Amino acid sequence: MAPMSTEEQNRLVAETLDLVGHIVAEVSVRYPRHVDRSELWNAGALGLVEASRRYDPDSGIPFARYAAIRIRGAIIDSTRTRDWASRSVRRRLREINQATAMLEEQHGQAPNSEELAEFLGITVEELVRRQAQASVSTLLHLDQPAEGDDIPLVDRVQESSAEVLPETAFEERELRGNLVEAVRNLPPIQAEVISRYYLEGELLQDIADDLGLTEARVSQIRSEALASMRSFFATQYEGVEATPESTPGKRARAAYLERMAATDWRTRIEAADERGEVAGRNYAAR
Repeated sequence: MAPMSTEEQNRLVAETLDLVGHIVAEVSVRYPRHVDRSELWNAGALGLVEASRRYDPDSGIPFARYAAIRIRGAIIDSTRTRDWASRSVRRRLREINQATAMLEEQHGQAPNSEELAEFLGITVEELVRRQAQASVSTLLHLDQPAEGDDIPLVDRVQESSAEVLPETAFEERELRGNLVEAVRNLPPIQAEVISRYYLEGELLQDIADDLGLTEARVSQIRSEALASMRSFFATQYEGVEATPESTPGKRARAAYLERMAATDWRTRIEAADERGEVAGRNYAAR
């Protein structure tokens, strides 16, 4: 008989796919909860596909029976490749668990380390070492519910430090970059007033004296700069009210927005990083 075509092989897979779920349900009881059942199913499905490619209809063996062997083997092989513990570690862990269950049944309570070690015929130090080996070889899935609870482990170990959370850190970098670029694209006199007043903490009077202007004029320059920056940030963030059209300096703001439109998120991120490097150098120079 000629080898089966790809279409016939695929038909066998489609007709027998439910078998994967049955075998996963059967073998999964042997594995701890941290083993992802969806990964077992994926391995079994690959085993089914491989079985369809190797199956010989002339053998007289029903395909489902042949495929079951391949599926089961693929699942077992996949768990072995992901198991960080050696067979001896797993065997010792089973011995500890069995001894614990037996002593608990005999005495009505969980045994302490001394009782468990004595039952196993080992020292307490050796018991602790074996338990530690089993513990460090256990792979935890963050989306797996904790023992006796429906809350995934990821919800219990959420990171609270913003600088190591990718999304939060990126948003903060982008905000800093937007601010740097917003100041950088102001007219030079406005950029200087904003930088010296807000970033360097100088008084308006001192800035005015240094520039040879009145304090009222420097205050006006600051207001014009803030109106332009506000018009830009209103296009980037919700909740920021746009500068009213009636505010003086409409033409200057339009030109400013054109300059800002020439930038993108990449240049703003780079601006944030440049600002951080400059700040770091200034701090080191103190």
